[in-house]
Amino acid sequence: QASPEDDWIAKFNAHREKVIRPVMEQLGKQIEARGHDFHIVSRDFRRGNRAIPDEASIRIDLYLADEKTRTKINADRRPHLGFTTASKKMMVQATICDITSRGGNESTIGHFTLEQIDAAFIQSRFVALFKRLVAA
Repeated sequence: QASPEDDWIAKFNAHREKVIRPVMEQLGKQIEARGHDFHIVSRDFRRGNRAIPDEASIRIDLYLADEKTRTKINADRRPHLGFTTASKKMMVQATICDITSRGGNESTIGHFTLEQIDAAFIQSRFVALFKRLVAA
């Protein structure tokens, strides 16, 4: 018997594969054409035996042409746009990170329903992030 939470996670997973990932791939290809690079990372929801589960997520990491190498310290601190489940709320937390070797920070844009995270939403956040990165 699946809980409403489990059903929602399954919906997120489907949405991630049908909507989020293809849009990220398309955006990644657009910046690739300009000499930059990208990498999409996703994690599955895992309860395990801890009180707090590993939430499901997907994010697109950006590698700017002038910053090809991963920084040794905080290798995971890359500019990215990410979406992580907040399974208790049945919402998706959107995160934007503009950290480069020059600094920057990671911030939560907010919590959204699956329906709100459509192609236009992903694209507008990505374009805003990308413009901020190349302007820096």
